Amino acid sequence: MTLLECISGLIDNISVTDRQEDNIKGSLSNLEGHLKDEDNDLHVTKTFTNGSYERDTIIRPLNDIDLFAVLDREAWKDECGNLPNPQSVLTKIKNYLNDQPDYKDKVSQDRPCVTVKLSDKNFDVLPSFEEIGGGYLIPKYDLKSWTYSYPEQLTTNLDNIHRQRSYKVKPTIKAIKYWNREKGKLIPSYHIEESVINIFSLNDFTNFEQSIRLWFNNAEYHLQSNKFKSNDDYTTSINRIEKVKEKLNEAKEKYDDGKEDEAIQIWKDIFGKEFPTVDEDESKNFSKSLSEGSLKISGTGTLSTTVGTAISASKGFFGDIPKE
Repeated sequence: MTLLECISGLIDNISVTDRQEDNIKGSLSNLEGHLKDEDNDLHVTKTFTNGSYERDTIIRPLNDIDLFAVLDREAWKDECGNLPNPQSVLTKIKNYLNDQPDYKDKVSQDRPCVTVKLSDKNFDVLPSFEEIGGGYLIPKYDLKSWTYSYPEQLTTNLDNIHRQRSYKVKPTIKAIKYWNREKGKLIPSYHIEESVINIFSLNDFTNFEQSIRLWFNNAEYHLQSNKFKSNDDYTTSINRIEKVKEKLNEAKEKYDDGKEDEAIQIWKDIFGKEFPTVDEDESKNFSKSLSEGSLKISGTGTLSTTVGTAISASKGFFGDIPKE
């Protein structure tokens, strides 16, 4: 496998499958039905997905599928026209969902949202109030007041740069998010997307090796400390990005010198288990899978035992071509 094939394989390995997509849609429809039930006293006027699921940058395993629950302002405000404390709203939504047979003991409060933890995915329900001038009010992290959010604008901006850069931006984000998750998820997911939009608005690229390396080379200039949970998280993230930047630039030098195997190994060290390389053991596994009919090929041409279209069973072998 070439370096570019390995990177494409990483993206395939962490991307949502068609079956998972159908499963998400079914669970989402059920959750929206509960929230918009007119008898639940939540006064939800509409719901819409946002975040990584809506923007097609979600990665496996599935978590943090964001669902905005837009509330009727008139029904929630007090006699003075003031909105309620965000914590009281979150508690009411949590208690209601936890009373439903579908979600009994699967509901908790996590950050400024209510999380529904199903067996194979998590939904984050975010209460919000629509603003006349655009955007939404959502709970601040202190859960004592509300803050402005413009989720639909981020989606539009990302779609535009994704189209402008030959539809390679969203897969790039998936690779960065995977690295971020493996390192403790210190960088807020949406802020990765914001930084990607800014960086790729200024820089073009032709393949995923270039795009991922571009982000690590420029991220420190586009990440904002006030978007992190703490300044320590921001500092730690910048230090980690600096180390990866050095490694990726070293890998590029190896690649340009014709030492592609060494470059691949550096990428493997950075991205870990989901970054595919073909060593002797993997070759044997592919051969065995081919003979059993369980070997698959992805849309990018990468071989896998888990993702892609099945290849018809054949007598695979490893090593020298057998004599007739």
